[in-house]
Amino acid sequence: MRAPAPPRPARRNRRGRLPVGLTVAALTAAASAVGLAGSSANPLPRVDLILNGAFDSYPWIWSCESNVSASSIPHDHYVTGHPTADSNARCSQRVRVQPNSTYTLSTTVRGPYAFVGVSGAAGENASTWSGRSSWNDLSVQVTTGPDTTQLTVYFHGWYEQAAYDVRRVSFIGPGYQPSPCGEPDSPSPTATGSSATPSPTPTCWRTYIP
Repeated sequence: MRAPAPPRPARRNRRGRLPVGLTVAALTAAASAVGLAGSSANPLPRVDLILNGAFDSYPWIWSCESNVSASSIPHDHYVTGHPTADSNARCSQRVRVQPNSTYTLSTTVRGPYAFVGVSGAAGENASTWSGRSSWNDLSVQVTTGPDTTQLTVYFHGWYEQAAYDVRRVSFIGPGYQPSPCGEPDSPSPTATGSSATPSPTPTCWRTYIP
């Protein structure tokens, strides 16, 4: 009789290669993880969070000191601050923001000393200024902290210096389009011109100034 053939040695996997079953499972898990990451990463749209940033409508929204007035020139809207020894003629507006997000403040200003900036309760603080007497653009970025949901955007002049003008303010970053009346806890709108400012209501329309 012919001697039985010796048994073949068991085939070994190449070094580092997973068994087929484990490989399929690993690929499936990776695909699921990618799908979950894609579904959860739905960034908010970038919007302008400032209301009445062109100073051409009511409710006014901006909270301004008494020595800030609105331009009376038709179709040319801006505000003018007249600093004194006791006041830098400041205006401000609170905006709703998202934590851990970056925002850009952009303005058009004129005057020997015009300051613009952003501040927050968690230590957010970014500002810039211009000393030019002609219209020019300023821009500064700020990043919110992990718990920040609100910031204050402001502009002002400098004590006992000449008047300054601001024509445009925008604050762009991730968030939701603000209500025409502003946030419920925003300060009451303050008129800076001769026209009276309507009080904010739960639903309102913006009234544009010629």
